[in-house]
Amino acid sequence: MQHKIDNIGQNRPVILITGGSGLIGTALASKLAGMGCEARILGRTLKSDHGQGPKEPPAQVDQGQNPGLVTHWVWNPPLGQVDRAALAGVTHAVNLAGAGIADRAWTGKRRKELLESRTISAIFLKQILAEAPQGCIQRIVTASAIGYYQSGEELALESAPQGQGFLAELTQAWEQSTQPLNVIAPLTTLRIGLVLSARGGLLGPLLPVTRLGLGASIGSGRQWMSWIHEEDMVLLIAHALFAPNWSPGIYNAVAPLPRRHLDFMRRLADAVHRPLWLAVPAWPLRWIMGERSDLLLQGVKASSQKIMDTGFTFRYPDLDPALNDLLNP
Repeated sequence: MQHKIDNIGQNRPVILITGGSGLIGTALASKLAGMGCEARILGRTLKSDHGQGPKEPPAQVDQGQNPGLVTHWVWNPPLGQVDRAALAGVTHAVNLAGAGIADRAWTGKRRKELLESRTISAIFLKQILAEAPQGCIQRIVTASAIGYYQSGEELALESAPQGQGFLAELTQAWEQSTQPLNVIAPLTTLRIGLVLSARGGLLGPLLPVTRLGLGASIGSGRQWMSWIHEEDMVLLIAHALFAPNWSPGIYNAVAPLPRRHLDFMRRLADAVHRPLWLAVPAWPLRWIMGERSDLLLQGVKASSQKIMDTGFTFRYPDLDPALNDLLNP
């Protein structure tokens, strides 16, 4: 698979992105613009230079190619509101909408927000995309998460059964709400692992303490971490949108070589030239965070074989080069 998408058609593709102001969405929009596409980000408010969130990377435009666009539009799924001018000429859609899992404690209210931010957005997206003339929208890619699977030592293929607990239940409901999108166009569901980025995400809270020499292994340290470099995540979405002979379905969006938590933390410490000598037991974390501690104490060993069988080649299949690229550019 060539990482540069050489043939995206004579007409400029127009990709609608929900949740496009997040970590993956901002990088994806810039990548698509660099390919000559128009990326239309749907958000609750118009982008402000003073707003918070991941910094949007500049679009890298290939030499000799017409530069694309990144535009921002307003929608409000709970109220059924959208700027319908954003829908004109849309050829592809990427659904990344959903409140951050780790941002706040999982109170009853927050669990409802996590669920509805995904399901209501997906239902409304289907409604508005259904207004497009039949056949105009060529492909849809939607996010899910490897939290769908049971944690443990078993290699999680896409056919593996659903796990237990809130994360698995949330992910199942999320996928059920996005499945009707396949009526509009061929649908790809990406079960995303831990995204590594210098702009935030998993490394956001880990880097400052690790650079101070205070990085720590948490719990047993044997829990699996199925990760993916931000650049590979974006390239994978582009691959699902434009690759010839693409087969829709469910794919794990993870690098080929997952790492155990202790090994991951050691390699992160090495990447910033600091020691790793602290270990934090599980019980204080469970006491403080409750069920949300599962994000750190449990892990999934997810397989990337199905996505590689499509011809996709990871730029960063192993952790050391990925961390070196992100932390020592």
